[in-house]
Amino acid sequence: MQMTSSAIRRDWKTEFEISPGTVFLNHASFGPVTRRGRLAAESLMERWGRLTPGPDVDDETFAMLASSKGRFARLIGASAAQVAFAPNTSYGLNAVLWGLNLRKGERILMPEVEFPALVYAVKNIAQRLDLTIEPLPCPRGYLELDILEKALARRSAVLALSWVQYFNGYRYDLEEIASLCHASSCFVLVDAIQGVGAVPLDVEQARIDALACGAQKWLLGQTGSGFFYIARSPVREVQPLEAGWLGVDWGYRFHDLKDWNKPAFEDGRRWEIGTYPFFSIRFAEAGLAILEECGREAAWEYIQGSLSHLLEDLQGSGYQPALLPDARHRSGILSLKGPRTREMHEHLHLCNVHTSFREGTIRVSPHLYNTEDDIAALVEAMRRFEAGG
Repeated sequence: MQMTSSAIRRDWKTEFEISPGTVFLNHASFGPVTRRGRLAAESLMERWGRLTPGPDVDDETFAMLASSKGRFARLIGASAAQVAFAPNTSYGLNAVLWGLNLRKGERILMPEVEFPALVYAVKNIAQRLDLTIEPLPCPRGYLELDILEKALARRSAVLALSWVQYFNGYRYDLEEIASLCHASSCFVLVDAIQGVGAVPLDVEQARIDALACGAQKWLLGQTGSGFFYIARSPVREVQPLEAGWLGVDWGYRFHDLKDWNKPAFEDGRRWEIGTYPFFSIRFAEAGLAILEECGREAAWEYIQGSLSHLLEDLQGSGYQPALLPDARHRSGILSLKGPRTREMHEHLHLCNVHTSFREGTIRVSPHLYNTEDDIAALVEAMRRFEAGG
C-alpha cells in the first residue's frame, strides 16, 4: 500500500531538520523540533539575549497564545473559549479533578492499564479527599464496555481514562464511552495526548466532559506546552481551584498593577494562573499551524498509510502486532511483539532507527513526514536482526 495521500499537498519532511540517516518513528514519546518553531524560538532568544530591538515581546506572545488555543480548539471541534493553555497533560488532568469539588467517599473509575500521568493524579486526590478508586480490569489490554457498565451500576463520580492506550495503541470510542457514563451522571475525563494530532476528534460529537493533552508528541510542539478542554455543559460543574494574576482581565496592559478588583475571565483563560512559557508557546503554535495546514483528516490518512505499509512489509516476519483492533479503534501507534523484543529494540537503536520499548513490545509511531524509505529502513533492520546479522 502506498503511503501517499491525495490530500497531502506537500512534502512535510521539509519542516524538520532531522539528520540524514536517522529514522524517527517515536512520536508516541516525543517529536523533533519543527523548523519554524526553532526559528521562532531563536528569534526570541536573540531579542532577549541582546535586548534589541526591544525586550518587550508580550504582545507577540499573547497573540501566539491566542492563535495556538484557537488552532487546538479547531483541531478537536471546540471553541477557543473552552480551551486553556497548560504546561503539560498532568496539569490539565489535575486542574479538572480538583475543580470537580469531589466529596469524601465518591468513586473514581480508572482502567487498570492506565499511564502514570493519570494514575498518580487520581491517587493523589483520592488520598487527600478520601475518595474511592476502582481499577477496572482489562484482560484484553483495554477496557471493555460490559465491564464499564457493571462498574457504572455502582454509581461513580468520574471515569478517568486515556483515549489511546500508550502501550498497544487501542483507541476508545469516546462517544460510546460518554453515552454510557452520562446515563449514570458520571463525568468523563480523558487523557488525549496519544490521540490528538494523529486521530481526528470532534469533542462536541463525542460529548466527553473534559480532555487534557500535552503538545510534545502528536501536536508537533515541545515540552512545556499543552492544552485542556472543558465542555460547555459537563455533567458536573468544574471550577478552578487555584487563581493567579493572569486569570483576570488586565486587557493585556500591565502599566498599573495595584488594582485588586480585576474581573476573572469568563473563558478558558481563568484557568491560566501565572506567567507563560514564552518559548514553549512558539513551538506549540508552529506545530499546530503545520497540522492545520495539512488537515487533520489528511494527517490521519497518511499515518494509517504508514502503518499499513509496515504491516504489509512484515508479513512472514516473527514480529507481529501485539494488538490489531478494527479500524474504529486504531490509532497512530502499532506495537509489535516477537522473540527477544528488548534486544530487537536495542538493535534498532544501533541502526539509528528510533522506536520505543513499552511493556515488552516495540512501539512504532510515525507522523506525517515519515516516508516509505523510513518504513523500509525499519523493516530491513528488523529482518537483519531476525537473520542474526
